[in-house]
Amino acid sequence: MNKFHGYSKSLGFFAFSTFRLLLLTTGVLLPIRGECGEKKPQNFKEVLVYPLLSDGSMMHWLAISPLRFNVSFLGDSMSADVLKQAGVTERTVRPRAGDIVQGQRWHKVHLAPTTCGPTMGSLFQVAGRGFDYAITCCQVYIYSPRNRPNAIFAGSSDDALKVILNGKKIWSNQIQRSPSYDSDQAPAPLKKGWNSLLLVVDQVWGGHLVCARFLDGGEPVKDIEVSLDPPTKNARRYPAAVYNQAAAELMRSADKLRLDGKLPEASAVCGKVLAKYRLSDVAPRAAHTRATILYDVTGGKSLGKPAAAAKALEALLAQYGQDLLAEYALLDLGKIQEQGLKDPARARATYRSFERLYPRSSLAAKALVELARLLAEQRKFEEAILTYRKAIGKYPKSDEVMTATVGIGDTYREAGAGEKALKQYEKADAMARDWHDNKYGVDVGKQAWLRGIIDYLRKRLAALR
Repeated sequence: MNKFHGYSKSLGFFAFSTFRLLLLTTGVLLPIRGECGEKKPQNFKEVLVYPLLSDGSMMHWLAISPLRFNVSFLGDSMSADVLKQAGVTERTVRPRAGDIVQGQRWHKVHLAPTTCGPTMGSLFQVAGRGFDYAITCCQVYIYSPRNRPNAIFAGSSDDALKVILNGKKIWSNQIQRSPSYDSDQAPAPLKKGWNSLLLVVDQVWGGHLVCARFLDGGEPVKDIEVSLDPPTKNARRYPAAVYNQAAAELMRSADKLRLDGKLPEASAVCGKVLAKYRLSDVAPRAAHTRATILYDVTGGKSLGKPAAAAKALEALLAQYGQDLLAEYALLDLGKIQEQGLKDPARARATYRSFERLYPRSSLAAKALVELARLLAEQRKFEEAILTYRKAIGKYPKSDEVMTATVGIGDTYREAGAGEKALKQYEKADAMARDWHDNKYGVDVGKQAWLRGIIDYLRKRLAALR
């Protein structure tokens, strides 16, 4: 049933959760990270490290925003601890990418120069949008090859700035301003080995910027390295640029092998990327590509091994749950369980888990629609319609609203409620035509998708009238 579903469009992305064990559909326990205070994060024995710019500026951060503070702190935001929850504070937190605070996730950000200056990074890059009256937190783990007892933190921000080094607040400046280089300075002794630096930057309105470096004897400190993963004391350090380049070259060879139809060889190279360069930027793509080679849910050429593909996707979710590809991997896992393993119960559980793991993802609507379709196919009509309506009500801006609207009509038809199906199809037809002519009036791709829906509905309406 629901032949229309092939017209459904996939949307958006974004990250995973931290520190809880959730029994996913295959019966395998996967580490699901949740609110960052629930459990002390695991430190990394191997980390990528990023160099500073020539003037010592730090442009690579683990960051999160927007974080809201209680209105009672308005005008005194630097007194608020926006990370405080379940025993974690600004002074004790050691975040990893994917950790959640206030429904937002820490993620790795490589700030770019702005018109305000070559080392003045825009913090709106963190949230991907502008906002007012909230805070951005920026964390790095700093490796210093020697003790620097006389080091000075030097930075600036738009607006207020608080600096916490190795769990100690060394600077706080409650101010509304445009930044200027090195305007805020404070003693910041760096110990040999790993140090932890957290910047808390307020945003009132207007721009939202930050710059930061260390000085020693009036000269910029250039011999330190930064990691975006919390390291163990003796963590092995890999220069990020060289490491990522080597991984990318290997991944390109896997892509070529796959394009040439040499699927076993391509799968083996993807495995080599994961074994040798698991920290690399391309590692999540290698994991997803390998799973797709094993079994392609879109019907493309593959090795036809759904069980192995499901296992590969579970490994991706466990290792790279914070990566944007993890959301797609979770949907693919449900499809494999449904199509390849013929286990709709596990597929339903996987689709249900999506909202718990990615509540803010635009793909959450897609997961609900997939779940509703599966429920309808199992003749659980009432639950299917409720699930479709949930997708419409909870994610009103998603294109899946169209899929769900048609899906409700299909469900009524399959349930034998012809009159209700007719009314629902008429509603869907009016919506599809409105979207075609107005909402997506200049989007050729979306218009083609909508014309397919309109044609499908024309046939359904003709059959019921």
